Amino acid sequence: MAQDDTPTSEQPATGDAPDSELARLRAENERLQQELEATGSAGAVAGPRHRGRWFASWVLIVVGSLLVPVSVTSLWLNRTITDTDRYVETVAPLIRDQDIQRAIEARLEKVLYAQVDIQAEVANVLPERAAPLAAPITAGLKNLISEVIHRVVTSDKVAELWDRANRIAQEQVEQVLTVSNGRKGVVSVDLTDTLKEVQKQLTDAGVPFVGNIAVPKVDLDVMQSDTIAQVQTAFGIFDRLATILPWLTLLILGAGILAAPDRRKGLVHAASGWVIGSLLLLVGVALGRMLYLNALPPGVSIPVNETFFDTISRFLRGGGRTVLVLGLLILVVALVTGPSGPAVRFRTAVSRLVGAAGSGVDRTGVDLGPVPAFVGRNLMALRAVVGIGALLVFLVMDQPSAGAVLWIAIGALVVLAVIEILGRSARTAAAATEGADPDAAPGASGTTPLESGEVPEHV
Repeated sequence: MAQDDTPTSEQPATGDAPDSELARLRAENERLQQELEATGSAGAVAGPRHRGRWFASWVLIVVGSLLVPVSVTSLWLNRTITDTDRYVETVAPLIRDQDIQRAIEARLEKVLYAQVDIQAEVANVLPERAAPLAAPITAGLKNLISEVIHRVVTSDKVAELWDRANRIAQEQVEQVLTVSNGRKGVVSVDLTDTLKEVQKQLTDAGVPFVGNIAVPKVDLDVMQSDTIAQVQTAFGIFDRLATILPWLTLLILGAGILAAPDRRKGLVHAASGWVIGSLLLLVGVALGRMLYLNALPPGVSIPVNETFFDTISRFLRGGGRTVLVLGLLILVVALVTGPSGPAVRFRTAVSRLVGAAGSGVDRTGVDLGPVPAFVGRNLMALRAVVGIGALLVFLVMDQPSAGAVLWIAIGALVVLAVIEILGRSARTAAAATEGADPDAAPGASGTTPLESGEVPEHV
């Protein structure tokens, strides 16, 4: 019958809905394709006009990247070398180093024996018949003197004397690096008080002949290089620019990012330059160490100078590693937020993980109260708070290490993950209330396929 062949409102034709949906998808696909072609054409037309901006951006980024190692070096010089308290704190561990201790002990013994001839003094007090005993008695006294010197050098008392002596040595370091006076290229630590302590303990131990000697001034050279004088001007400039150079570097890199027609690509370039500058700093410190040790005069203790250089430059190396890790983190973020295939796939995977975690929270049946709803309403603001909070933690830390930077980043990521999971839970609850699928909701992810870097395939 006719009424059986004609579809009614209760019984729609089976082929109409799929055909309509297919036509809608094709139209949407053509629209997106036209937008992409238009965007490409506009980029091709605007390319020549953007060349000047790209050139300016590259120049600023290159200059800023070259200033990264200079800025870190200037901060190290200002905060470690020219600051007396920080310098003493830096070199304090040296007195516990075995190479330094052996060098101090050898220096004290040499000066002490230059003041008194132990064997001659022993021979003078022995009767003629006991003259053959002078040598073994002298050997025994020298062993006792060596033990006392070692005990003094490794004691807490000498550690305090070491810190006091290095307050004076810091002035020599500053003179060596910034001015041309005193002993050029030489930094020494005054051990006179240490020798006086050795004399006192030897006298208390009953060792003769040392109680009445006049203690001369004793120095231990811990740094000696004539080539250091050649960079005095550079160090002086670094010291004067220490307070403004880091901010100037950030300002130049920021200007390079703003000058770029594509800000995200500008950020990638600036972060890459930051990383390269950090690597140049670390390589420069390693080369400087090698050149310094190779330029040492004959007779100078290599282990002492190695230990001193490594200790005095440890904050410089640590600062370089910190800046390197910070640059790598910025570079990773800039790349992950980009439109490249791997970045889109990574964001998709993360979105699925967050969705699965949010669904898991919902399945537990735990009542979180108004927290998910609050997070869902203030998602962007909470993300900004986490980012700003991580930055403030980094800024308030005194010389943060590379490990500290990583922990700050990991902590921020964990907090962001919790925020995203709670936000997802809030969207799921809202979608369930409205009877919609949170995954199909246009605003569920907050981005369109084009904004996320995904392009629908042709149907």
